[in-house]
Amino acid sequence: MSHHETDAERRMNSDMADDMADDMAGSLTLDANAVAGRMRELFGIEMTAVPSACAHCGNVAEMGTLNAFTRGPGVVLRCSACSGVVMRIVETPDATLLDARGAAYIRLPRTGA
Repeated sequence: MSHHETDAERRMNSDMADDMADDMAGSLTLDANAVAGRMRELFGIEMTAVPSACAHCGNVAEMGTLNAFTRGPGVVLRCSACSGVVMRIVETPDATLLDARGAAYIRLPRTGA
């Protein structure tokens, strides 16, 4: 006897798979405070309270509120509002590569002015 999956069962299985994927992605996500030391090394200042604007959705928030994905060959910082990539940081033996094209701006304070 074969079992034919009903529409309701398909929807439930699909919803369960989506929930599992969301849980997995959530467990791999940290806030940008997790990479505060690396950002301080790059910029020379404490970056977690520095405001930035997402070029994708316009959300303005402190850098520390970005979602950090650290399991790849580098760090990806994503907007907490739309999940757009705001910044990528990759370290190679010769250099640090910084891609911030997902930031409309990053407002760095002046020191000693």
